[in-house]
Amino acid sequence: MGFFGKYWKIDGVTASFITRGTENGQYRILFERENASLEQIEGINWARPVIEKLTDRDCEQGLPDGYGFEVVDITYANNTRSYTVTVQTAQQYLGDVTEYQAQVAELTGRNEEQQDAIAAQEREIATLRDQLAEADELAIALYEGQAAAGNTSGENNVGEETVE
Repeated sequence: MGFFGKYWKIDGVTASFITRGTENGQYRILFERENASLEQIEGINWARPVIEKLTDRDCEQGLPDGYGFEVVDITYANNTRSYTVTVQTAQQYLGDVTEYQAQVAELTGRNEEQQDAIAAQEREIATLRDQLAEADELAIALYEGQAAAGNTSGENNVGEETVE
């Protein structure tokens, strides 16, 4: 009978406790020798372990989901007949992201459509500015032409009355 209990299975190897280590992202896992051999512990795929909780106690802390780990140290304590494995988080796995990939592709397509629409609107604005500049030039030319025509056809002073 074990001294610490059976609370976790990591890649099928029974573990007792999982606690935080002294450094950020570090965890310590206690394996009792009667439940796990050194060969079994070393055989765990720490890069992507399958972690199963054996108890429904909420107070038990486990390894964070979606992470891979690197083994930092394995020590054996003869008085408790247990191995303590210190692991460090290595990589985070996102799991199945196909739904997000489809969403990203859809949003990318929408973005390209919007960029095309913006480019078309910018071309239309440039065309309208050119037309406005031409209309301004035409209005100025007409005004100057009318002013010149008014001065040559006789003097028509505003505000003066003619006597007969």
